[in-house]
Amino acid sequence: MKDVFRQLDLNLLRVFAALMAEGNVTRAAERLALSQSAVSNALRRLRESLGDVLFEKTVSGVRPTARARELWSAVQPHFDALKQAISPDQFDPQEHRGTFTIAMSDYSVERIMPRLAQYMGAHAPSMRIELTPFSVADLPAMFDRGGVDLAIGGYLNDSSPSSGVRTHEMWPIHWSCLMRKDHPLAKGPLTLKRFLAARHLDVGFSGMRVPVYDSLLSAHGLQRNLVLTLNAYSPALAIIRESDFIGVLPTTLLDLSIYEKELVSRQPPVRMPARPYCVIWHQRWDSHPAHRWLRQTIVSLFTRPAEQPDDAARSPKQRTAR
Repeated sequence: MKDVFRQLDLNLLRVFAALMAEGNVTRAAERLALSQSAVSNALRRLRESLGDVLFEKTVSGVRPTARARELWSAVQPHFDALKQAISPDQFDPQEHRGTFTIAMSDYSVERIMPRLAQYMGAHAPSMRIELTPFSVADLPAMFDRGGVDLAIGGYLNDSSPSSGVRTHEMWPIHWSCLMRKDHPLAKGPLTLKRFLAARHLDVGFSGMRVPVYDSLLSAHGLQRNLVLTLNAYSPALAIIRESDFIGVLPTTLLDLSIYEKELVSRQPPVRMPARPYCVIWHQRWDSHPAHRWLRQTIVSLFTRPAEQPDDAARSPKQRTAR
């Protein structure tokens, strides 16, 4: 049987690493201070050695094949550890040209990205960020195949975290029940019977068949009238504003000031326990200088929400007045 490793020129792995980071032959060549033809030639030799095309052409550059992602997942921790051992103090965010894929929800994007993008423009102008939808259930697999470098969102502490998944909690998420201001439930006692019978919507991108709040109700022997499940918060708020739907949503995350004249926030009869809002990554990135810098930057910029925890029970108008 052919011993591929014994015959492999390990210098080719530097080219492979640059292509994985850049997704573009020209930028990989610039990163390595090589010509494009040298990079293309190295890629050809690596393809011949490993028996896989490794990268497929796209409109903007190249995309790794499944075999390339699998290889990178195995090689990257050791590659990064070797680079760190040889030159531990050479990371400079001003010069770093890597790309990071971050998973987050639409409202996390609205809350995190404007400030983060501005900060990175000043401190890491060549670093690129690509966003992908957040899915708690799919995160371990996404980490394993290299599809996601970092995630930001509510990581459920009652789910079984996959081995190797790390988290850093930034703040607790609090839920309340949202409805339009002239909804029949907006005034008077919000009894359990009226609450469960109302038309509910939910926002779910965790990959779970049963929404988190419904699991909580089920544990109490209860069931609500869940009619609609969406995968983004913006349309959910628009639907609540224009209909009789109500929704138990993470109001700590949502900027409700723009809806203060249209929505009412009430505490549901069955209160949703606070959940941690976290930065999430795989342990293989623990010592990676650029990844560590990005994690620490996000944590330092967003260690507290704009609202205090008890603001979740306030109406949008009350919360804005503080």
